[in-house]
Amino acid sequence: MNGQYLWKRTEDAEFDLAELLCGFFMQWKQITVCALAAALILGTAGWIKGRNVLEGIESGKEGMNLTEAEAQAVEDAVWLESEMRGLETYLEHSILMQLDPYHKNKTVMLYCIKDAESKKLQTITESYINFVLNGGAADALLKNGNSEKMDKSCLAELISAYSKTYSFPYQTVMNAADESSLVTESLFYLEITGKDAEMAEKMALEMQNVLKAYSGEVKRSAGEHKLTLVSSMESVTADSSLLAQQHDKKAALISNKTNLRGMTDAFSKEQMAVYMESAGVKSDDGQEEMQISASETAESGERSSPDFRSVLKYFLLGLIGGIFAYGFVYTGLYIFRDAVKSTGEMKRLYTFPVYGGIPLEGRHSKNKAVLLASQQDTYGCTQMQTLNRIRLACQKRGIVKLCAASGFPLSAQEKKCMENMADQLKEWGISMTVAENAGMDTKVWDSMAETGNILLVCRAGRTTHRMIDDAMSFYMENEIAVSGAVLFI
Repeated sequence: MNGQYLWKRTEDAEFDLAELLCGFFMQWKQITVCALAAALILGTAGWIKGRNVLEGIESGKEGMNLTEAEAQAVEDAVWLESEMRGLETYLEHSILMQLDPYHKNKTVMLYCIKDAESKKLQTITESYINFVLNGGAADALLKNGNSEKMDKSCLAELISAYSKTYSFPYQTVMNAADESSLVTESLFYLEITGKDAEMAEKMALEMQNVLKAYSGEVKRSAGEHKLTLVSSMESVTADSSLLAQQHDKKAALISNKTNLRGMTDAFSKEQMAVYMESAGVKSDDGQEEMQISASETAESGERSSPDFRSVLKYFLLGLIGGIFAYGFVYTGLYIFRDAVKSTGEMKRLYTFPVYGGIPLEGRHSKNKAVLLASQQDTYGCTQMQTLNRIRLACQKRGIVKLCAASGFPLSAQEKKCMENMADQLKEWGISMTVAENAGMDTKVWDSMAETGNILLVCRAGRTTHRMIDDAMSFYMENEIAVSGAVLFI
């Protein structure tokens, strides 16, 4: 019991989370209206923002007037960007650029061309070398489907062919011979490079079949001859020229990136916009991606319509934000508002009996949430149950006169309810009068003092704790007993 206010159990307000949540969800109509309003506002703002962005991009591009020097700088940057992309793609897919130059796996095959006339021998030999060096062999391998996952240019650089030039004594013997009747032979080498020994061996076997098939075409176009594989040798070598080639390609890529960064850092906003649109690049902040998206939208005839997904995102954020905003305001009002919230709160806070809550007729029948909340009272909270609890308390204490006093004007439904209670108590031998706004109406003070027993009439959300404290102080000063309280829900 509190030392200053004898009618209070504690000065500290206690909040019931279940009551808070129940009251919050009872406001579902207000929550829905607030969420829809916030969603409409944010959705409209998102639509306007997207439209302004698109219009800004259009007007910005229309208003771009670059000087000749600025336009040339942009063109150079676009060309450098294209070259850099091509070099990156080549380094990514080229097997030759990914090899270890100190452990290069290769297979070298020596072919012999014989039974051919001497004047046609060089033509026949160069036909095979041209076929290998200039993409014919790569096309044949891809056509056979054995290297379908490899780009033609990357495959072609793994295959090479060459022939050796004979020394001076051999040339002298050849010139002394009768060229009209001489039938001689020629040699050339075919070199296959693989990422490992297995790949080099497999490609070497495939090339044997390719050259065998191509031999018939050479016979028809250059002359009769016989192509024979003399020997095949597998080896692992250190290739300094490959090392230098790899180094040059990677150094070129690094140099291009550095040069491009230096060029774009010096660009104005107008130059950067033209460069991004021409080169199709993206920056870290996503601005270029937005511009590219806008450009693509313009090409499809939808330039004037903002992105639907962006508007939907703002709409959903508005829904969620509206619910949280209403919940924040409701919780703040619930905690900081001094009004009585429920019969359970009154029972926890005050020492005088709380007979129950009375749902007004015409409200609880339509609002199942209110009825459910009222049924949480162990003794029931309907008008008849509350009335019977008042009757039993009066009979136990010998009370025959009772004054139902409220600190606020009663509504028509509340007046009718109190009149019905008075009529029913009268049948049980208890006389009850009703005094509304009793704290301000001095005319009823003498009547309350004469009656000597007060039934506090409170209204949830209207009657404050301070009003109850003032009324209780007044009644105790004038030795008026408070028999209990009822609460209109």
